[in-house]
Amino acid sequence: MMLRGLITLLIAGSTAALCSISPAPTGSQDVGVTMQLPQRVGPLVGVPREPDKIEREKLPTDTTFAKMTYVTAGAPPAERDIAQVSVVLAGAESRSIHRPEVCLTGQGWSIDAARVIPVEIRPGQTLYVKDLSISGTFANGDGQSRHLRAHYVYWFAGHGVTTPSHFERLWRSTWDAVLHNVNHRWAYAAVMAHVTEELDPEKCGERRRTDEQTGRLITFLIQNLVPQFQKDFFAGSHSPIVN
Repeated sequence: MMLRGLITLLIAGSTAALCSISPAPTGSQDVGVTMQLPQRVGPLVGVPREPDKIEREKLPTDTTFAKMTYVTAGAPPAERDIAQVSVVLAGAESRSIHRPEVCLTGQGWSIDAARVIPVEIRPGQTLYVKDLSISGTFANGDGQSRHLRAHYVYWFAGHGVTTPSHFERLWRSTWDAVLHNVNHRWAYAAVMAHVTEELDPEKCGERRRTDEQTGRLITFLIQNLVPQFQKDFFAGSHSPIVN
């Protein structure tokens, strides 16, 4: 018992010493993104979106949003792609950034599968993202129910670090604050597109797209958008810490 108590005391003492010799995080917050999305990405044109009512009500007022719906320009429904892109930047309160799974299930989606996948932004620079396969049954405008499937792909971006893991983000926040005097102001980015192979293009407004084709659409958007809003992937920047 005495030995166990001594070990506990030594661990507590070393932790306190580490905190005491580490400088307190600066008042400034280090941001890893710019909050602007481009108007055009290849054949897709962006239409700005406002935060929805739930986001405005639940998130702190200093949360910043950049949201676009990207649509194939001038294409009829049978040839059209549509995807939603969001970047959410925390304000002074960290609760702006959370696991997207919580919101998705709260909106009626079920998470059928989850995996981490690599997306090569350019040679030597790879971004790891979380790909959620989701499904749910929702009412149409005419009151009838329709079963939907989609991919929701997201990742977190801090100052010089990016990760698809919520728990890695929390650990990195504490580690960098204590050891490196960095106070991350985290953002999360997400791209969502429906799997439409079983839907009528005239009713859903976009072409029939398989699971694999939907994944390729999302990958295309990530590859072309990330170098324009995530600072670590700007041309000439060094590779960020990725996990």
